[in-house]
Amino acid sequence: MKKLYFFITVLIILAGFISSSQAQTPAYYNSNTGTSGNSFPFNQAAGKAVNSLILAGEISQPTPVPAGQKITTVYFRNSGAGTRTYTNLRVLMAQDVITTLTSATFYAGPYDTVYFNASPTFTTTVGGWMSITLDHGFNYDITKSLILFVEQCGATGSGGSVYNSSGTDIRRVWSVGGCPTVPYAGGDASIVNFGVDVVPAAPTSSNRTLKLATPGINTTYVSVPYNAGMVGFGNNITIEAWIKPGGTTTAATVLNKGVASFDYQLGVSLTTMLPFFRAGSTIATCPFPITAGIWQHLAVVSNGSTATFYLNGVPGAPVTAALVLGSSANEMRIGRGNSDAGSGWLDEIRLWSVARTAGEIYLGMCNKWIPNNAPGLKAKWHFDSTFVDSVSGWNGTPMGTAGFDTMTFCPIVTNISGNGAIVPKSYKLDQNYPNPFNPTTNIRFSIPKSGYVEIKIYDILGKEIATLINDPYLAGEYIVGFNASSLSSGIYFYRITVNDFVDTKKMTVIK
Repeated sequence: MKKLYFFITVLIILAGFISSSQAQTPAYYNSNTGTSGNSFPFNQAAGKAVNSLILAGEISQPTPVPAGQKITTVYFRNSGAGTRTYTNLRVLMAQDVITTLTSATFYAGPYDTVYFNASPTFTTTVGGWMSITLDHGFNYDITKSLILFVEQCGATGSGGSVYNSSGTDIRRVWSVGGCPTVPYAGGDASIVNFGVDVVPAAPTSSNRTLKLATPGINTTYVSVPYNAGMVGFGNNITIEAWIKPGGTTTAATVLNKGVASFDYQLGVSLTTMLPFFRAGSTIATCPFPITAGIWQHLAVVSNGSTATFYLNGVPGAPVTAALVLGSSANEMRIGRGNSDAGSGWLDEIRLWSVARTAGEIYLGMCNKWIPNNAPGLKAKWHFDSTFVDSVSGWNGTPMGTAGFDTMTFCPIVTNISGNGAIVPKSYKLDQNYPNPFNPTTNIRFSIPKSGYVEIKIYDILGKEIATLINDPYLAGEYIVGFNASSLSSGIYFYRITVNDFVDTKKMTVIK
């Protein structure tokens, strides 16, 4: 079996090497007729970064990219010939509904780093396409604009200029030069001749989640009209949510009832990254911080005299505070306080009129379908492409650019030093359970050091068929579910890569 693992790994590495080294034509591209050659970013010895915007529907040659695809390789059409070696070449991708960039500003939304190589070499020909095989696939939504950020910190050799076509608005913003890169005071309408190869997006266990602006702005949130059932809890309350803060420059409100009266509010002070619970003018501050850019489960339980905060099911020391809940007739807001904003991503928000126990919070945080008649449950928002509250009908209306994204549910079992949790001492990938299975199973893993985690599924021939995880994770112990309903019976392999740790295990689907 070890020989089989080795054979699969060799095939994967070899395939990646071949696709990165050979010049070829992309399966889909936006243009191959641009005549304006430009040296940004590849033909700059001192280093350069370029932010480019490709609008929805523009990758349409020879036919439009089909829906439900994952980008595996990107291409740039070259206007100069030569061979260059780069230092720290990165390709980042993001998607958004924007149709123009902002002059002198790099796009500030969340990116996925799809390629990094400390010292790659590429050979280019005039009119040919330089191909870069991504480290991991990027799920492409054909209804949104594609935002590219390509950066290199130094280049030796010759060649690498790329063709651009003329467009409108701001479609390209570039750096001053050298690393770390900072935007130049300008931008233009040049559209890089760009192409992609794709494969069908494999099944994953991702679910939908609320996406707010990053950094937060107070015009993007979910407005929930007042309902009499939103007050009258006594002083017992529990608020829970999965949260992935988008940065450290604006506040990150999770839930606020009462607008300026602050009947009750859960949020995060992103200058300190400390969560807080507010009732009227009284604020209880969490004794431990949370982390930007990482999914975490945050909860607060208040009984009127103390507030206890939970991070991924682990409680901190109770905070003494006289927290008297308000009873105004003002609306409820998800992702906004009075004027303070939310930031990043929220999912599975639950509101209870009881003080939940530590065991109830820990056992329930990874249960997406807690019964609607659970004692004290007042509201829960799944954000599965709707803003509906499935318990009391406290349905929200999106404001600003509030929309949806995806997350893997539920990744965390126990996690994060600083709030009393136990951090694993070694890397570990457990055998999936149950195994054999039909159609779902769970995969547990442990990491003693924060890092970028990737878990992929392969068939018996070494073909990648699913990416379960492709995100940064803090040190901790995690679990991720896999749904094989679209696969046939047989033997499959799952492989984890994080920091310098790589491990592969076998699992069996029986139908």
